Amino acid sequence: MTIIVPLSSYHISKAARLYTDVFLNDEPTSVLHAPDPAMFLPFAEIYVRAVFTKNLSFVSLDQSSEMTGFIFCLDLLSDIRDEGEEMVQFLSHFRETVALIEKLEETYLDLSRITPGTVLHVFQIGVDARHRKSGIAKELITRVISWGKNQGYSRIVADCTSMASLRSFESCGFQCTGSIPYDSFTIDGKNFFSNLNGSISLVVKNL
Repeated sequence: MTIIVPLSSYHISKAARLYTDVFLNDEPTSVLHAPDPAMFLPFAEIYVRAVFTKNLSFVSLDQSSEMTGFIFCLDLLSDIRDEGEEMVQFLSHFRETVALIEKLEETYLDLSRITPGTVLHVFQIGVDARHRKSGIAKELITRVISWGKNQGYSRIVADCTSMASLRSFESCGFQCTGSIPYDSFTIDGKNFFSNLNGSISLVVKNL
């Protein structure tokens, strides 16, 4: 049995550890960055603490209250870098990925016509490797859809970096509005993702 609950202060350390494990081992772009887990974890705690304050994120627990998954969300127009210098420093380790996501959203969203409180942004979703293919990702997404609608959001967007995440969102009614092949993206004349297959895709669901 899976229980989906709001991310709380009680969950921050566990969520940061699970996020670190999933992000470093399974996120395609992070594998290329290859950050030191010991360096990553303290920043992950800062990040999870920041998203907790927005009251838009959830975690999944099994019947013994062990954490099995997470979904971290922010208002699309909020900038996580505003959380302080430590967050800016953290994101600097993933400069190419941040630039790629910004390019994706600038290309396929008309940001100039979006106002605060209207578009919810799923930043990350992850499930513990031992609990995958059990429907947890879909349950997390479904809960965010319900919560987003309750909070007055009219749309939810997510950046899918793998086919697995793309399928999970599409199974919940999201539509892919565009994608960028990894090997086509350059920054400062360099193709950091040249050896990475596939694409990053933007998915959207109207509420």
